[in-house]
Amino acid sequence: MIGAISKLFGGNKSEKDVKKITPQVEKINRFFTEYQSLSNDELRNKTNEFKQRIASHLTAIDNQINDKKTAAEELPIADINGRDIIYKEIDDLKKERDSQLEVVLLEILPESFAVVKETSRRFKENSTLECTATELDKALAVKKR
Repeated sequence: MIGAISKLFGGNKSEKDVKKITPQVEKINRFFTEYQSLSNDELRNKTNEFKQRIASHLTAIDNQINDKKTAAEELPIADINGRDIIYKEIDDLKKERDSQLEVVLLEILPESFAVVKETSRRFKENSTLECTATELDKALAVKKR
C-alpha cells in the first residue's frame, strides 16, 4: 500500500536520488572517456588547470578584499568606526567569495571526478606510472632525505 502511494508521488527515495545525479554521472563519464587518451603528464596537469580556473574566477573579488584591507590599514588607528565599517564590508565580500567558490567548484566537479577516476584506473592497471617531475616533486624529494 505504501509503495503504491509513494509511486503516485514520483517513486521512492533511491529512484529520485538516481534521477537527480544521472546528469552529473553522464558528464563525468564523458570526461572520463576523453581523459583516457591523455598522457600521464597531461592528466596530471589537469589539477593545475583546475587551480588556475578557480583562481581566475576569484581574482576580482580577491582584489576587492585586498583593496578593502589596504583601505582599513591606511585609516588612523583612532578611526575605529571607519575601520569597523570596512571590516564588515570585508566580511560580506568573504561570504560572497565563498558563494563564488562554490559555483566554480560545482562547475569543475565532473571534470575533477573524471581525473580521479582515470588516475585510479591507471593505477589499477599499472604497478607504476611515470611522469615528469614538477618543482614541487623535486622539493618534496629533497625534504624526505
